[in-house]
Amino acid sequence: MADINVNKKTMTDLTINNYTGERATEKGTKIMKPGQDMDKNAFLKILSAELSNMDPMGDNDSTKYVTQMAQFSSMEQMNNLNTTMTNYTAHDLAGKGVTMKAVDNEGKPYTGVVRAVTTTAGKTTISVEVNVNGKNEIKPFDIADVVTVLDVPDYTLPPITNMNGNMSFLVATAFIGKNVELSEKDKDEKNLKGTVLGVVKDDGVIKVRIKLEGTDEIKEFTYDKVIKVSEKGDEVPETPDTETPKEESV
Repeated sequence: MADINVNKKTMTDLTINNYTGERATEKGTKIMKPGQDMDKNAFLKILSAELSNMDPMGDNDSTKYVTQMAQFSSMEQMNNLNTTMTNYTAHDLAGKGVTMKAVDNEGKPYTGVVRAVTTTAGKTTISVEVNVNGKNEIKPFDIADVVTVLDVPDYTLPPITNMNGNMSFLVATAFIGKNVELSEKDKDEKNLKGTVLGVVKDDGVIKVRIKLEGTDEIKEFTYDKVIKVSEKGDEVPETPDTETPKEESV
């Protein structure tokens, strides 16, 4: 009696022919996963497929295609509006404090101030200044990783400060070549006088370089020490004596 060999297939030998993980069908239609939105390209492909398979001899209602095109236009405008608002919201994060999903070496979420917002190829990233081992560093994060946003007020008001500083410097330069009297006193307790030779700005502090009267000494004083100004060649008027004059005897 001949032996009959029977090939037995176990469950592990079975293959599923249609499970390929492809993202589109054989005709090129994009496969959408649950929860994903259909974009305008998918909508156009469906409309194009519908028109290409239309029976020219059949009774076709042309108004429905007009309606579909209107729907497509409306969807495209809504998509553009959504993109614009998303970009606007993203760029509005600059200068604000944020907490990220990503954590540092200690397992704590990164927290810092957004210094820049960059959009490249439709992907938006933010550059956040965070503290790492006691030093401030700029790290990039995906905008989708933002957990919380905190407004960080700026109390320095740099534009106003700079404007006031520039105006003060401009006024100080107008003193060059003029005689001035200072609130500083000499050894005789009299106000110092001299001629302004130049103006400097050191660490935001405006100073005037003055050649003191009656000497060749040149010293620097802060701009706020100047109390009187006169043209060169004109004497700076003396500060009036406030003492009560003595009455003359008759």
